[in-house]
This record gives sequence, C-alpha cells and structure tokens, in this order.
Amino acid sequence: MSSPAWPPSNALWCVLLAAGGSLRLGYPKQLVRDPVRPLMLRARDAAQSVVAGRVLVVLGAHSLRLRALLARNYAGIPVVKNADWQDGIAGSLVAGVSAVPREARGVLVLLSDQPDLRAASLQRLVDAWQRRPGQPVAAGYAGDFGVPAILPRRLWPQLRSLEGDTGAKAVLRSVGSRMRIVTMPEAAFDVDTSEDRRRVEHALR
Repeated sequence: MSSPAWPPSNALWCVLLAAGGSLRLGYPKQLVRDPVRPLMLRARDAAQSVVAGRVLVVLGAHSLRLRALLARNYAGIPVVKNADWQDGIAGSLVAGVSAVPREARGVLVLLSDQPDLRAASLQRLVDAWQRRPGQPVAAGYAGDFGVPAILPRRLWPQLRSLEGDTGAKAVLRSVGSRMRIVTMPEAAFDVDTSEDRRRVEHALR
C-alpha cells in the first residue's frame, strides 16, 4: 500500500475496485476509454465529486501500469494492492475496506467498469444514505440490486468475511428489508466483452 498523506476521516469513504484481470475482455477494462478518458479515471472523478479527498483505489492485475496512470493524474491518491486478485473480488473488497480509516462511518463500493454512472448517480446514493446512515443503500437496476452501494460500518465485519468471487451483494442480501434501493438503470451496463468495449469507445450505447 502506498503511504500518501491521508485526508481527514469524515463519514463516508469510497473504495474503487479496479483489481480485476479482465480475462473475458482480453484487455484491461480499467483502461477502456469512454470515449477519451479511461474508465478507471472516470469512476474516480465521479467518486471524488461526492466524497472529495476520500477515494481509495484497489489494484491487482496490471497494477504497475494502473498505478502509474493514477500517479500521472492525481497527487497522493491512496492505493491498495490486492496481490491475490485472481482469487476473486472478495479479496479486493476486504483489502479496500480494511484500509479505510477506522473513524469512517460508511464505505461507498464502486467498480471501474460501469461507464454510464456519473457523479449525479452517486450523489443520489449518498443523499439516501445520509438520511439513514445506519442502513445500507444499493443501486437498483435490471430487476435486481447491486453496486454501487453504501455499507455502514456495522456491516464491515461481514464484508471482511467474504471469500472468492463473492462481492458486496451477498452482504446486502443478508440485511433484507433493512436495505434501501435507489433506482439506477444507468448502473446496469458494465464492460465485459469486446462488443461492450466497442460500444463504450465509440459512444454507441
């Protein structure tokens, strides 16, 4: 983990998960351009707009290349490396949450491959969470729910117990009706295939 000067520990931090190997795509999805700026940077910028100075990025595959990209664009951004990224998303989630300052009250879990998300989308999540900060809030799309999502501190022990390719959705599902859902159809599209990449880079969606 890098050692920048950490910003003050306010209520909400963002953990941006950007550790995957993009095996189906065959190219780092973090670097796919939408259509000019890489997706990882777009996601970081959106998060920065709602939790200024409190965005932590988890890297794994292609970490040297991605770390260099972050360093060229942002001074002192906190970065955590998940050396076991091949074991699944759970390890990256655990690494990110474990690195968040202990005074934080919640964590916004964000992926780097949902190109239709903007700062306004994340702000709706934050607004809903701030009304009831003890409850988790998740994006609702495609008849289901998932990330981006905000999980209060009381659920972090469950996050840290995750293994393999199990993500935050498993913890969200466990709370049932105590979770709030913010309708967010723009979160439905993520980049997994060459066709998805073409849609993003040529602004066809």
